[in-house]
Amino acid sequence: MTGNGWDDILEPGEELLWQGQPDPRPDWRAQTLRETLFGLAVTAFSLFWMAKALGIGADATFMGLVFPLMGLPFLVMGLNRAGGKIALGVWRRRHTWYSLTTRRAFIATDLLGRRTLDAYPIGPATPLDHEEGPPDHIWFATDFVKTAQGSKRRRIGFTHLPDSRAVYDQMRRLQREAL
Repeated sequence: MTGNGWDDILEPGEELLWQGQPDPRPDWRAQTLRETLFGLAVTAFSLFWMAKALGIGADATFMGLVFPLMGLPFLVMGLNRAGGKIALGVWRRRHTWYSLTTRRAFIATDLLGRRTLDAYPIGPATPLDHEEGPPDHIWFATDFVKTAQGSKRRRIGFTHLPDSRAVYDQMRRLQREAL
């Protein structure tokens, strides 16, 4: 495996089996018409607010500059509700790569210059869950993330896969061979 970038990552005897990326197409399942319309209304209101505030504060005083900026949080919220979450998901998937070796599953991301490479062991005790969609997902780990109410469980895996059955079958074979 010389020169392929994996020399310092793979353990002795570990081999790369598969690499891929999630399908970057928009996933509209979580977006509702009601949420989109609400987001568009908030966006329109915030743009109206900022335009009017700019006209009122055209004297370039401190308040004339700050008052229009008070609409920015509402603009961001409105855009997010109108479909920003979907656009963010597309962007994240375009900057995510998956790899499967004879021992581990890797998820690599390059988001705003911050690169991460997370590895998850795949063994006989690894709980594998295959969700056939579309989109298809293979879940193989969990962790907990902090929330305002405490924490919640987050599933980790290869998401939005176009060839999930072949990858899932490879992972199950790895589990059987490790017994």
